[in-house]
Parts: sequence; structure tokens; C-alpha cells
Amino acid sequence: MTDALAEKILSGAAGGALNAPFEWRQKNFPRKESAPIHVEATAPIRTDLGVRLDLRMRIGLDNPWEYTLMLLHPLAHACLRRLDIRGTHLDRLGGEEFINRTHKHKWSVARGNKDVYAPDDIRHNPDPIPNATLASMDEEYDRVVRDFVLECRMIVGAGYVWVPPPSPPVTQPTFDGLEDYP
Repeated sequence: MTDALAEKILSGAAGGALNAPFEWRQKNFPRKESAPIHVEATAPIRTDLGVRLDLRMRIGLDNPWEYTLMLLHPLAHACLRRLDIRGTHLDRLGGEEFINRTHKHKWSVARGNKDVYAPDDIRHNPDPIPNATLASMDEEYDRVVRDFVLECRMIVGAGYVWVPPPSPPVTQPTFDGLEDYP
């Protein structure tokens, strides 16, 4: 991946269309108790360059109001643009803390995706949403996906239909390794 190719893609010169729905799967569950549980989906983005990009969405199940969208170039292993809605982390280079703040990451050869800035083009409530569920966030998820794709200078085609993430299954405790006693 080069800065020139990234700029070509993100300037709209490469075309680019989201024409398929997301395919959801549950991650980090129940493999490891300490791992965050989230749902994740990927949809292909087709470009005029013949380059395939992926649009990935990740939603934490403990805080469904905090989620991430990423425009990925899978062959180059590059995240060209990332949007963290109400995300929390520390900007290691600048020292700025992003605590429940919406922000974007822009990719470059020199800095990876460490250039962080606050967007003004994403339609959402910037504050955490108490008692949020996957279902109650559904309308916002779809709107933010569309805003993000447009910000990446791509189009949302007729083949894209919002598919809500599945509700997580309710787990039952397992007793593997315990013997039955009379």
C-alpha cells in the first residue's frame, strides 16, 4: 500500500461501492472468559481498480453504543480509514485521551493509522446511551454506515441492505470435566 494508492481510493478516483449486506458473526465467545465479546461483520467494497476492499463493523455487546467501522485493504493489511463511535483509547503519540469520544483514524505509510481527528460528518448522538441494546441502536448503525461510506468517497449501492446484528445466544454453564456422583 502506498500513500498515492490510499489517496486515490479515498478521493473517490477509484470508484468504490458497497453493494452487499453485512454478514455477522460472534467473536471471542465463549473461547475465553476475559476476552471482550462482540459481533463483527464484513461486506465487500468493489472498486474500478479491481482492488477489493472490505468494510468491517465491530460492536461490543457490553456497550452496544460503542462500535467501530473500518475500511480495509486486505491484501496490503492496511486499515485505510477507521471510525470509532464513542470509542475509548489513548493517542500514544499525542497523548490525547479519547474517552467515549467519536474519532477517526486516517492511514499513511509513515504513521499507519495513528493520525486521529474528531469528525463532524457522522450523524449520531455523541454521548453514551444508557440501556442501549443492539435492537435499539439499529437505526443509528445503518445511518453511520452510510455516512462512513460517503466520507470515504464511495457510494452505497442498491445491493446494500442493512442487516441487523444477531442477538447473542444465552449461554448455560457447562460442567465439563466434573463427574456425576450418586
